[in-house]
Amino acid sequence: MSVSDNDIFASKPFTFIVQGKPLYVHAALISSCSEPLDRMINGHLSEAQQGFALLEDVDEDTFVRFTRWMYSKDYSTPEHTIAIAEPSNPESAPEATVVDEDLDDWGSFTTKKKKKKVIKEKVGKGNLKESFISQDPLSSEIVWIPGARSNKSPQEDYTEVFLSHARLYVFAEKYDIQPLKKLCLQKLQHTLAIFTLYPERVGDVTTLLKYVYANTADSGEGKEDIRTMLAHYVGCEMEVLEKNGEIRELMLDDGEMLGDFLRMFALRVS
Repeated sequence: MSVSDNDIFASKPFTFIVQGKPLYVHAALISSCSEPLDRMINGHLSEAQQGFALLEDVDEDTFVRFTRWMYSKDYSTPEHTIAIAEPSNPESAPEATVVDEDLDDWGSFTTKKKKKKVIKEKVGKGNLKESFISQDPLSSEIVWIPGARSNKSPQEDYTEVFLSHARLYVFAEKYDIQPLKKLCLQKLQHTLAIFTLYPERVGDVTTLLKYVYANTADSGEGKEDIRTMLAHYVGCEMEVLEKNGEIRELMLDDGEMLGDFLRMFALRVS
């Protein structure tokens, strides 16, 4: 439903109680974004009669992001946090001992301590990660999205960054706000595409998976949704994820999650 700016700012504010705090939004604007919320404001429900609605299924930060999106068609995410790593002593780390193939004067092998070289593997074109990075199922509907920040070190915790997209996606799905739902999906995909999955940060991803599978339903085979996108991402990063026991436990405990990943692996093989 389209609505003019004049109609929006001439409409009375409607009050939503979120986590005990009243938040005010122009009634015409929120009615134009969501039919379920429109019925809540203008229908025959008790909320319309009393002039406010109690939302118990959303946190304040998520609702504020939703409100910001209604006015600007974009939303921001929280900053990453810094995880406190356990202190380590680099000097106590043993050097790698490499056997030299040259024989000494006594006819035996000598051993020399050499520094271990670290070889960084480049991501080649055409592989799964490249496919995930270039994946843009919604590009025809969303023209521009502000760039996300990539992580710089294993201590940067992106759990809340990921969850802010997922929580807003769940809210948009519940109240049938399709443009917002699509934006959340694309922004989360873009953030994951530039995210370096250090072994220390596997928990950021497993927490995201737990939340998504606990709060969304299977939308049907062939449909692009947050579960499909995450299954693709897990396939790209399985080399890192499989070394963590938590991801295996998640798959064994959640049959729907396991099914999504198996379908993704079947496509990968084919």
